[in-house]
Amino acid sequence: SPVVLPGNKELEPLKYSKVATSVPRQKVEDSIQGTTSLLSHCLAKGENVALVLKDVGLLLIEGTKVRMKFYHDFLERLSGKENLEKVVFKVPELLDVMVSPVVPVASLTFSGHVIIFP
Repeated sequence: SPVVLPGNKELEPLKYSKVATSVPRQKVEDSIQGTTSLLSHCLAKGENVALVLKDVGLLLIEGTKVRMKFYHDFLERLSGKENLEKVVFKVPELLDVMVSPVVPVASLTFSGHVIIFP
């Protein structure tokens, strides 16, 4: 059953069978639990972490700062090339949340040191 969080938000357990498509369910479950356990351990130790979201971008966690950097191609697929160019022209700050997938992840951090989760 769902867990109720402050603000009447519900947290439902992950349905591993929906995530597991061409991979055995147990392998998916083990991978997700192993990754979240290691991520939790790194965060508890105060490590800087980058969670790579394939074809989407990076979630960077440094101390108490959490930033999302999106791949340009992802934003272009969402909005269309022309729309993205118009928005960036009107809101140049959007460039701060965009990143190329070939940029070294450590260069995006304040410290230059990060643990990368693929």
